[in-house]
This record gives sequence, structure tokens and C-alpha cells, in this order.
Amino acid sequence: MQSISVVGLGFIGLPLAISFCEKGFRVYGIEVDTAKLDWLKRGVSYVQEDDQGIPLDKYLQKHLQQETFIPTDRMEEAAKAVDTYVVTVGVPVSGTGDMVYDYLDSAMQNIGSVLKKGDFILLRPTVVPGMIEERLIPQLERVSGLKAGADFHVAYAAERVAEGRAMEEFRTLDVVAGGLTPACTERAVQLLQQLTSGTVHVTDLRTAQLAKVVENVQRDVNLAIINELRQVAEAHHVDIYELIRMTNTHPRVQLLMPSVGVGGFCIPNAYYYLRASVDNPHMMPLYDTARRVNSDVPNQLVKDAATALAASGRSLQGAPVAILGLGMKDGSNDTRLSPPVDLAKVFISSGAHVRAYDPTIAEHSFPFQVESPEVCLDGAQVLVVGAWQPPFEALPWRQLLEKTNRPYIIDPRHRLKGYLN
Repeated sequence: MQSISVVGLGFIGLPLAISFCEKGFRVYGIEVDTAKLDWLKRGVSYVQEDDQGIPLDKYLQKHLQQETFIPTDRMEEAAKAVDTYVVTVGVPVSGTGDMVYDYLDSAMQNIGSVLKKGDFILLRPTVVPGMIEERLIPQLERVSGLKAGADFHVAYAAERVAEGRAMEEFRTLDVVAGGLTPACTERAVQLLQQLTSGTVHVTDLRTAQLAKVVENVQRDVNLAIINELRQVAEAHHVDIYELIRMTNTHPRVQLLMPSVGVGGFCIPNAYYYLRASVDNPHMMPLYDTARRVNSDVPNQLVKDAATALAASGRSLQGAPVAILGLGMKDGSNDTRLSPPVDLAKVFISSGAHVRAYDPTIAEHSFPFQVESPEVCLDGAQVLVVGAWQPPFEALPWRQLLEKTNRPYIIDPRHRLKGYLN
């Protein structure tokens, strides 16, 4: 049985580690967060995922029992058994738009401290183009005393999966891979072909890094189009959903659906990665505009709600606002850069009284969380579907909606449409 290490067991790393286990690998999962590590050792997943109807918890418990998944915070323990490290540690962006390298730098130093000749490191997070050659490899070389491309191998193959269906996509999606040398690239191809039935597309290391960033900023632009178009449709008294349906009958047009914002760890951060990678501040006007449009969606939605309440003789000041779902998207319990959370904060700053319900988010994660949908919806004058979670499917929505008070409804994906009179 081949043994590998997956470094970083977050919303992407944990499903990736279990996906490798399902393919017959023994995986040493490295996680430095002691609380998360304790959960994992007890067979409890903090990531909401399922595959073929089976929750990630069940896969986790199976591989713990079979000793094919070994969660640990000791890199040296993994180093005794593996010659391959798959790194999923990300690069967050600060509130000022600066990249925070600390976590990935620490991972490189920890790997470098145990690196052996012949070892292979496959990097999978989204990074600034050139960052691997200019920042990460020098750290590995300095700490290990070994030479990349000669003594050890380094390659890059960014993950492309969507949270909520990560395990399925890890084993089916195409992957773009590039290595420091042809031998590095070959190590990546050999490993990835054991994980996915999709094609592993080979390119150079720098192109592979830029391709991942471009994939994400392209989504940012497409989402900005629909977020602006929503306002245009309203100005013309046109139903945005009917407009999307009719426009998408053209075979070369594919408008996306609107949402309460564009968030999560990947799409917003990719803009800042790309912006930091170029010196000319005037080089990306389209991407600059898209990010600005998408960042402003929560503010625009609150303005719309205030206008609607005023039209019915009510005020947003002190109004009960119910938010259903706090994940960064439908089916996710990841609240990093979450649009529903941002929207809640804007409502609060506007004087509204916000109550949010999400059974997939740990209790008391946010001060405006409540314990039940009944409490959330009671007397609500504004109702927001932020992120539709799987447990919502079983709720008695017709009865619950009777508890509201003639609410202005923000439901971009029409999740509640069938329950409204």
C-alpha cells in the first residue's frame, strides 16, 4: 500500500485525504489545529461533504478504523512512512487585500525539516504566479539543505473542486499540472492519474499557477455580469429569472444565477493574487470592476430592502431580518468570506435586528445566530435565503413562513418559491 501525506486538513484537504484513502492509499493527514485534530481522531468531520449519499464522517470513521487515515500534527511521524507530500494549505487575504503567507510558509519549513532525497512535493493551493519558484522552493532548499529538481521533486496542480461535491470531483475532474523539471512533472502525473479519471493536462510550472488564478477571476467577472444585470432588469420591470431563461436559449450564452454575493476562499482571493502579481496598476480594469461590483452586492441588497419596507410604510431601523443559511454558498458550512455573513453585518450596521439560522454552522459562531428556524422567522419583515443547506429540505416551510410579517424576500435562487402563496 502506497503511503502519502496530505498537509492541511481544511475544507479541501480533508476531502482530498479521504479521496486518496478511497483509492487505496494510506494517508498521513497533517493538521496543526489541535481542536480540529481532536475531532478527526474521534471520527468527526468539521467539513460538510458527502459522496454518493454517504457523509464524509462515515468515510472518515471507516479509514480511521482500517488505519488507512492517520491524522497527526507531527510531520516527522509522516516522514518516516512517506516520500510524497500533497500540500493544500492556502494563502488567506487580509482585510486590506494583502496576502497572508504565514500558514503556507510554515508548512514549507516543516516539510523542509524532514525532507529526504527523492521526496516529492505536490502543491495544490491557489498561489500568485511565480510564487512557487521565488518563495516556496527557496524555503524548502534552505531548511533541507537539498536542491529542488535534483535532490527532491516539486510540482503544482491546483485543486478545482467545489465544496459540497469535492470527493466526486477529485476523482472525475481534469487537472492541470506543471513541474519544476520534466521528472517533477512526471511524478505529479503518476500520482494524479491514480486519483482522477479525468485528463491530467501537462504544462509548465508558471502557466499552471496562472491558469488556476484565471479560472477563478473569470468566475468573478461572470458573476459580476449577472449582479449588474439584476439591477438593469429591475429598472425595466423585467423578471431576472425569465430574462436568464430566455437569454440562455442561445447556444453560446450561459448567464449564471444571481446570489447574495460572491464569496468563499477561492473567487474573491484570486483577484488579489492576480493584482499582486502585476506591477502595472492599470492592467486589470475589467477584473477591478468585477470585484468591486461583487463586493457591493450586500450593500445593494440592504438598500433594496430598505426601499421596499419604506414603500409599505415601514422602516429598516429595528426591523426583524431573518437570514437562512450562513455558508459561503449552498450546501457549504464554510463561512470564510461568506456573503450571507457580510449581508448580516450590513443589515446590523443599518439598524436592523438580524436573526440567522444555519444548522450546519457551530452554535454561537456568530452573535446573531439563533437555535431554530421558528425563532429566526418570527415576525420577520425581511427574509433572506443566504445559503440553502441540506437540512432545509425537510422543514415545513409553509408553516414556518406563516410566522413572518409580510416580509420583503431576498431569495436569489428561488428556493422558497414553491412555498409562497
